[in-house]
Amino acid sequence: MGLLVVAGITMLLSNPRHRAFYRGWPGAGGPRSAFSQTPSPGIASPKPSAPARGGAGAPTTVRIPAPDKEGRVRVPITEAVPARLPASGAPAGWDVTEFAGKDPAIELMRVDGRVALRLRSERNSFAVHRDLVLDVRQYSILTWTWKVVRLPNGGDVREPGRDDQAAQVYVVFPRWPSPRTASDVIGYVWDSRAPVGTTLRHPRAPNVRIVVLESGPGRLDTWLREQRNVAADYRALFGGEPPRAGKVALMIDSNDTKSDAEALFGDLTFSRPSSPSLTEIPTTMLR
Repeated sequence: MGLLVVAGITMLLSNPRHRAFYRGWPGAGGPRSAFSQTPSPGIASPKPSAPARGGAGAPTTVRIPAPDKEGRVRVPITEAVPARLPASGAPAGWDVTEFAGKDPAIELMRVDGRVALRLRSERNSFAVHRDLVLDVRQYSILTWTWKVVRLPNGGDVREPGRDDQAAQVYVVFPRWPSPRTASDVIGYVWDSRAPVGTTLRHPRAPNVRIVVLESGPGRLDTWLREQRNVAADYRALFGGEPPRAGKVALMIDSNDTKSDAEALFGDLTFSRPSSPSLTEIPTTMLR
């Protein structure tokens, strides 16, 4: 994940539609946006966006459901399952942005009894992403499943020249007037070599913090369930209370190592904490 990619993650938030929507949230420091719906507590949904590149050409409509009775907000990997699977291109409700290389391989498929999103990188870098305006202080627990099939050869988040990961989940907290450089970003990654528990500030993007949740080939081809307390992580990594999240992204890259990578992702879920202390990151963060 080179500097171009890191800049791109925050650039995803710089479009005027997202700014107007996010700042239109009551109490967000601006007038209520005409794009906003009447939200459930902590949640809102923007109007349809432009068609996703590589998708079927239909407008991408971001719909974030109200929390269920157990206080969970599901972020589905697709808003609508196609009649035929596998289906190529960005799934309904998501957009794709290319950072390096070309021809991103994105495929919605049924595997192991579930619908999953497969990302494959061949010396390139790209992300699928969607708007999500959410108060993570209320819905602080982020849970998702992922499975890595192939790791980039020798990727290492600690080395700028080899900064490739097969599976990455980002939560972006936009800050205006300079979202490209001021937005806070937390990235949860499956690295090839960096030890589990490694946390660091990206050397070329001080607004991006990385947490290594999985590492190496020991659990390849296995569905893993991850859970993070995003609010607690934000406090530990940035030293303050988290603002509202504005976007989530799933990413893969192998451009620095000039190799290949492949991963699958399931749905993401934000929920209210069930106990005062859940998963927290180590205090020995690299600074």
